[in-house]
Amino acid sequence: MNIDLLFSFSGYSVKHVKISDHPEQRVRVYLNRDDAKPFLCMKCGTPMRRLHSRLRCWANDLSITSFKTTIYFKRHKGRCHQCKKIRLESVDFLATESLHTTKRLSAWLGAMCEFAAVSRVAEFVELPKQTLWRADLKRMQEYFSKYEIPPVSNISVDEVYARAWHDNDETTYDRYFTLITDLDAHKVIWVEESRSKAALDRFFQRIGAEGRSKIKVVAIDQHDEYVRSIAEHVPHAVTVFDRFHLMKAFEEAANDTRKRLFKMIPGKDVKEIARGSNRFIFLKAASKRTSEEASLMATIQKNEAFLNLEMIKERMISLFNEQTADDARKVFEQIGAWIWEAGFPELKKWWSNLNKVWATVANFFRYRVTTSLSEGINNVVKSIKRRAFGFRNMEYFRLKILQVCGLMSSRFMYQTGGWTPQAQALLAEIK
Repeated sequence: MNIDLLFSFSGYSVKHVKISDHPEQRVRVYLNRDDAKPFLCMKCGTPMRRLHSRLRCWANDLSITSFKTTIYFKRHKGRCHQCKKIRLESVDFLATESLHTTKRLSAWLGAMCEFAAVSRVAEFVELPKQTLWRADLKRMQEYFSKYEIPPVSNISVDEVYARAWHDNDETTYDRYFTLITDLDAHKVIWVEESRSKAALDRFFQRIGAEGRSKIKVVAIDQHDEYVRSIAEHVPHAVTVFDRFHLMKAFEEAANDTRKRLFKMIPGKDVKEIARGSNRFIFLKAASKRTSEEASLMATIQKNEAFLNLEMIKERMISLFNEQTADDARKVFEQIGAWIWEAGFPELKKWWSNLNKVWATVANFFRYRVTTSLSEGINNVVKSIKRRAFGFRNMEYFRLKILQVCGLMSSRFMYQTGGWTPQAQALLAEIK
């Protein structure tokens, strides 16, 4: 085999190769600098005329089987008239984030970091962790520069907790990321910092009028900031409140009712069962309780107030099994009647608030879309954060979410080609 094919670097040719297996397995490749190689500034790309000095340099390259590979070459320094400084010349095969890493090794390391923690990859390849981190960030930035948000019709909008710290001029909203997910492709298509209206506004502005016109359904929780942004930018789209968040709001009101009843119960035995440690038993569907849990509930349901709470809860769980919005409305009104008859103030407030936005709630029974996909993605995002022991660089965190949970991975993009016909076909196949 012609060794030049393995080490075909622009501006250089192979002088000789040295292979050793003692004390370690290593391939050393020595290059000659071609006289015709352009003498360009590594910072601005301006041609440099006056040679200042020559340096002997080295760079790690992809391993050949179990043999680590190092490239040795000479690099010129000259005075750049544009920068007005002495600069190293540009070398095409070197990664921009490290003087001692080739581009192809950097790309391979970045691909490894798609599915493994940077610290683990660094340990595996025996390179500094910081070198790996820069290689991963640089690769994701290159992908992001070519990334395009695909056209979408059904999206889910949800937030994920990103960081505990914030600056003095920031609000608690700025501790979150807003995730926009394609419900058809099951992929995150965009990540914005903050869970404010401005964050979702930026997404809608980025996709432009044509992209906004294609959006048909938006699934969200009841966050007012998202509601106002959707009404402003995509008023034609159908907004669907997610059943998970609707049930969460109900469960909070039901648990507040349990707390109040707990304080009012005179009997010691019933009071012991109604304590906070058993709160999840109260909120669980009767059909999913264990025999022991069912026995506890049978005891406490001898109390009329807790029996009414149990009936309201079971009816609420059955609400989302209704086939039409009209049938769901009848069940909802029945729940309201039971709440008023029982006189539960916490649930009265919950029912009144939900009744005001019932038109949006009813859209669930017409389109049957939820943010459950986003909730699952949130768990993946949390695992990414745990894997890295948290992130201080929010840009890196955003790009990592798009890489792992979205379309900005090597599966969909090439490092230099951006979106490819193969990637577009793969996305269409997923949808």
